[in-house]
This record gives sequence, C-alpha cells and structure tokens, in this order.
Amino acid sequence: MVEQSNNGQSALPGIELLKALTSVGNFEIIPCESNVDFEDSNRFTKLALGSEQKAQISMFIHDIPAVIASSAMSQAYIAKFPEGLPHTLTALKQGGYGSMIRADGKFVGSASFYPMSSQAAILRAFTAMSVASGQYFLAQINSEMHMMRMKLDEILGFLYGDKKAELISEMSFIRYAYQNYSSIMTHDHQRIATIGSLQSAKKVAIQDIEFYISDLESTVSHKDKDYAGLRSTIDKSFQLKGSLDLAQQLYVMSSMMEVYFAQNQEAEYLRATEQDILSYIDKCDKRVLGNFSILKGRISNYRAKPLEKANKSSLESDENRIDSVIDALHDGEENTMRKAVRTLLSAVDSQAEYYLSSEGNIYIKGKI
Repeated sequence: MVEQSNNGQSALPGIELLKALTSVGNFEIIPCESNVDFEDSNRFTKLALGSEQKAQISMFIHDIPAVIASSAMSQAYIAKFPEGLPHTLTALKQGGYGSMIRADGKFVGSASFYPMSSQAAILRAFTAMSVASGQYFLAQINSEMHMMRMKLDEILGFLYGDKKAELISEMSFIRYAYQNYSSIMTHDHQRIATIGSLQSAKKVAIQDIEFYISDLESTVSHKDKDYAGLRSTIDKSFQLKGSLDLAQQLYVMSSMMEVYFAQNQEAEYLRATEQDILSYIDKCDKRVLGNFSILKGRISNYRAKPLEKANKSSLESDENRIDSVIDALHDGEENTMRKAVRTLLSAVDSQAEYYLSSEGNIYIKGKI
C-alpha cells in the first residue's frame, strides 16, 4: 500500500524512504560481510533489552532487506551513527522530508511526506537501541560509584549528622531511577518527572557536600586538650569523609543520569555539564586535601602529656590512613570517576556502531 501525505502526494516507498531518512538522520545500515562470533565476550557486549524492545528490534531487522535492496537475510547488520544515536533520533523526530510547492512558476512554500508506518518502525527500533545503550553506559559509571551500591546498614554505619535522612532518601531515589531506566524511558510523562527529581537530587547533593566540608573544616581546626580529644577529632574527620564521599557520588550520578534521561546531545550543554561536574569535584577535593593535611600535622605534632596514656600505634595507623586520602587527592590526578564522567558525556554525541543479530539482539564492541 502506498501511503499518502495530507496534500495527496505519494509517500516515499522502500529504498527511497531509507535514503531520505539517512539523509535527514545521518546513519547507515549495512549487512555484516562475514559471520560474527557474538559469544566472544572479549569483543562484544550484549545490550539488555526488554521484551517489547526486543520485539521492536526483531521487526526492524525483518524489514531491513527490503529497504537496503538486499535479497537475502543477513546473519547480522551494522547500524552506524556518525554523530551519535541521540542526534539521529532528534533529526528523525522532526517529521517528514521537505518538498517545495510551486505556484505560477514560483516557490511559495513547502510540504512534507510522512510515511508514518515505515518511519515509526525505524524510530521505535532506534529508540530501543538508544535506551539499551544508555543503560549500558550508565552501568559503567555506576560501577565506579561503590558507595551508591552499598547496603543500607553499611551506609548508616558511617553517615553523620542531620543530613543522614536526606542523603539516604535521595540515594534511594537515584537507585530506583537507575534500576528502572529502561522502563521509565518509554513513558514520557514519567521520564520528565524523573528528570525534575534528578535535578532536585543534584541540588541536595551540593548542599550536603558544602555542609560536610564546612563541618570538616571546623573539626580539624578545633584545638584538642588531650589524647581523647585528638582521638575524637580523627574519628569524626573520617566519618565526615565517608559522608562527603557519598554526597559527591550522589552529585555525579544524578548529574550524569539527568543527561541520559533528557537525551540532550547539544555540544554546548555537554561541555558545560562536564566542566561543572569536574571543576566542582576538583574544588571539593582541594578543600578536603587541605583539611586532611592539617589533621596529619596535628597528629605528627602531638605530644602526650605526663601520665597520659596515648596509643602511639593507633596514631601511626591513623597517619597511614590520612596519607592514603592525601595521595588519592594530591596533584589532581585523573581518577576513575573523572574518567567515567568524560567517557559517558563523550558517548552521547560520539560515533556509534551497533551490531544487530538476526535473533533481535543488539551488541556493541568491548565490555564493561
């Protein structure tokens, strides 16, 4: 059946449709020239698909030979997106394909062809691919957020102060949004609401970070009268450091998830987001570094009073723990979390290549 546009003109069929779509969206679909061993986990990672997403991919793969002029079904196809999959989706969602309208020998406007069923099938398949790949990349940074994956009783063991309930609440929401990413992305109203909650979680995380750093500064600057006072200062400083680390990870995770839920691939937005995240983390780390350097000096300069029982071996152990914190923060070295932030943000608008198997599965090269 040839579809009609609202002005009665014929819609673009088959191969012409794909040519128009690839022109608008800048993507390419080609058959694999040789058999590919998708079971090789060192080369390929299988993306997680829900039953509905897999059905959309399977339907799309079934129709690929018709739109790429291939007479036989290939074992697999490669879908290439030079500017990233979100860019292609945005371009395709703009609608049909322009056609100038002439009247009395002059161009007076334009109309569009809308081959709705064909275009909708491609959009559904690409959306499923985008969600699956988004879940894959979010899993990468989630693997670096070790405190975000801790059990609740473990977290409660070190969380400190009035911000405890607030941090637990926001962290629980981030976990919920991460675990249900694939489902939420298919429901626009819920997705939009989730973005608002992620933005709120990010603001709460910044407030808590500032609270814990301020408390840390007050703690290490307090003059201790004896060994018991120094012992209390050390213990409280490390407790604050644990709470601060969790707040930082909440800030990073909520910021990155906002990008992926919004699917905003604007270059300026991505650059600004990366700069905001990394510069704020750097500022926080420098302040923590300064405070733990002061704390180390306090321990090094401590002299026990006459008849005072001070545990020297415990203080030496504390100094070693402080040295580990200082070494991790010193010189602004590139840590795994910073690398993960850069990787995820660059993945949004970077060239992407997906392998589509005849069984309806999606693979990408590499592994988490």
